[in-house]
Amino acid sequence: MVLTSMSTVATSSDWSQFQSDREHTALTQDPAVKENPEASWSITTSMHENNGINAPPIIADDLVYIYTTNGSIWAFNKHNGDLVWKNKTTAGSVLQSSTPAYGNGKVFVASNSGDLFAFDGLTGEKLWNEHVTDSNFECPITYSDHMIYIGDGLKGGVATKYYYCYDENGQHIWKYANEQSAGFLWNGACLIEDFIVYSTHEGKLVSLNKETGELVDEIDLTSDFLDFAKDDPGMFRSSVTYNDGFVYTTSERGQSLGYVWKIGYDKGKFINYGWCTQNGFSTSTPAVHEGKIYVGQGEHGYTGNLTCLDDSTGDILWSYFVDAGVKSSPVLAVDGDMTYIYFTGAKSNGSLYCLKGDGTLAWKYNPPDDGYILQGAATSDGKVYFGTDSGHLYCIQEKIPAGWEQFHKDAQNTGYSPSDAPDTNNTLWISEDIGAVKGSSPVISSGKVYVNCGDYVISLDQYTGEFLDNHSRGSTKYNSIASPAYHNGSVWCGLPDSVNSGTTVADGKIFEGEWDGHYYCFDELTGEELWNFSANGNSQATPAYEEGRVYFTSWEYGQTYAGYVYCVDSNTGDLVWNQSEIVYNCCGSPTIYGNIVYVTTYNFYGEGEIYALNKNNGSILWKRSIHRTDSTPAVGYGNVYVCGGCYGYSDLQTYCFDAITGDLKWNTTPSDGIGGWLCSAAVADEKVFVGTAFETDDVYTGLNGTCALDAFTGELMWNSKYGGSSPAVSDGMLFTIADGRVYAFGDAVVTGESNEESPGFESFIAASGLLISAIYMMRRKSKD
Repeated sequence: MVLTSMSTVATSSDWSQFQSDREHTALTQDPAVKENPEASWSITTSMHENNGINAPPIIADDLVYIYTTNGSIWAFNKHNGDLVWKNKTTAGSVLQSSTPAYGNGKVFVASNSGDLFAFDGLTGEKLWNEHVTDSNFECPITYSDHMIYIGDGLKGGVATKYYYCYDENGQHIWKYANEQSAGFLWNGACLIEDFIVYSTHEGKLVSLNKETGELVDEIDLTSDFLDFAKDDPGMFRSSVTYNDGFVYTTSERGQSLGYVWKIGYDKGKFINYGWCTQNGFSTSTPAVHEGKIYVGQGEHGYTGNLTCLDDSTGDILWSYFVDAGVKSSPVLAVDGDMTYIYFTGAKSNGSLYCLKGDGTLAWKYNPPDDGYILQGAATSDGKVYFGTDSGHLYCIQEKIPAGWEQFHKDAQNTGYSPSDAPDTNNTLWISEDIGAVKGSSPVISSGKVYVNCGDYVISLDQYTGEFLDNHSRGSTKYNSIASPAYHNGSVWCGLPDSVNSGTTVADGKIFEGEWDGHYYCFDELTGEELWNFSANGNSQATPAYEEGRVYFTSWEYGQTYAGYVYCVDSNTGDLVWNQSEIVYNCCGSPTIYGNIVYVTTYNFYGEGEIYALNKNNGSILWKRSIHRTDSTPAVGYGNVYVCGGCYGYSDLQTYCFDAITGDLKWNTTPSDGIGGWLCSAAVADEKVFVGTAFETDDVYTGLNGTCALDAFTGELMWNSKYGGSSPAVSDGMLFTIADGRVYAFGDAVVTGESNEESPGFESFIAASGLLISAIYMMRRKSKD
């Protein structure tokens, strides 16, 4: 294992001790996980009993360190979760709650047995250990200037309990006696210039000279020294935070009583200036930023809150309720002008929460294990790390927008991308006439755009539109408008007898349909046919897949009930259920959203419908009348979006329904010509992208233009005369087909008027393609 290339100097992205640093600022300027959390990786340490995680991680040198309940210290690569090393401190305990600290290439660990350890941060080699106390260690280690500081735990009850200073080589420097004290649970020391400050269980604040351990000042929070003292301040079990001339801490006296404290501090002395606010039970260390204080509230077995207080007055500005006590200390990430607050709820099967600075929920992540979450999180390089007492460590990141690798984005045909999307109709490039099949949709992966061009699938450079390669396809029935699918270096685009039915890739299999009513499943790697299923009538859907089941449709012209929807076991091809009471033709593809499957119908003689079916049994939950359509519904923001109408026979419209109830939220005006029977909308960045009948004489698709609608109101945001087929979104760009060409939209990389009407526009695009490519590649890398 090569480790010599890794630095031993902490970086600005490090989270090297409890609440980040020696002042417990709990703040990072790294990118925030803002709205789409996903587990980048997770690992488990629970190969043995009592190997849970009850202290927050620390992060340094691209490693994340955790201390587990059996006394083991682990180091993982913070980017991918690979185990780098592990070592042992001492015999296990039911709880190891002391958060380690990192400094000068070493990891310092305090065990419940009262021992201190130092390990090489890169190799895990044990450098030294010292037995310090016959009590125990439960509070975080604080590291500063080659020194470590920690206090006795609660073991032994009320007695003389000490706060200790050791140097990073294990040499004892000093200890300070706190008489008649229960000890220090999570009461970590805060380093302020030449002093350390900590709270005692009994309600005192102590200030010591950090080099000598001599007492500089001490106040009892029941004393008359403070105008805001309390007769019963409660027990103090949190660490102290320092910010701009003040120290902050919390206390508790049962679930209903507890305080947040702010006390003046200058040159080692406490000052009678500040406030005390009743906020209920708290063992949470406050985090302070830009005039606001964030702190958790709530005990084990109770509900709790994350509270925000005004730093000047102590007034509570807002309080966010959760179904568990918030014993954890909040962590802050500042991204642009928004502060994001991460914290956990103390219960089994608890969650990691992210709030915006205004107190609204940005997201909640419930890990897949049922372990108890005691302590909070750490953050570094745009990722958030936390553990559970079942021994799982999670790395949470903003969901990276993947490509648009198959029809309607994914195996569920959702039509939704978490990518940014164009705010204007700026056209980045237009391809040559490559014979792109109108009505089909491009797919995007790894910087390439794949397009159905009849006998070939052609690939283009995503950022310039430059031709890259021909991928042989072979002829298909009725000039199939099937969209390609890309996965792991291979591209597919329907079977020889397919009509509109594209390929779905999922779970190591590929699913495709043919016009004669058969759907097939093949092994993705070998191409071996695994099973086939015979449907009624004709089939032209791109299948949808989720959780071991595949869904598809068929139709029979002239039948009383002409539409069919099937759910089939994806491993065996056995029928799970079918819905055969749909009146009109199910010519389009299904979409899966939660426990619902959406399908549409085409009525050759009148209006069509959109159906919501129970995913588990196929029963009809609701249906709504829309213009005739083959459109595949798109889902996002709790809504389902669908297009309908056949040019020359019925109006072209786009609809938005509540995804659960089917209530109509909005629809476009018929005279605007937005939508169509062969257009499946794309949803991204709070926008809906649809083809339009802009100055068209195309009686086949009725589409010759593209527009963006507000996803919540349907208001037109922009339109363009270019494109028109079912759009695709990736990396902030929008792709669509018309007139044999592919059109790429994206926000302008230079300021000025929209350039789509400029003379010689296509020549300009060709000449500046390398510049656009370079800029977009830089944008993409900045997101990765």
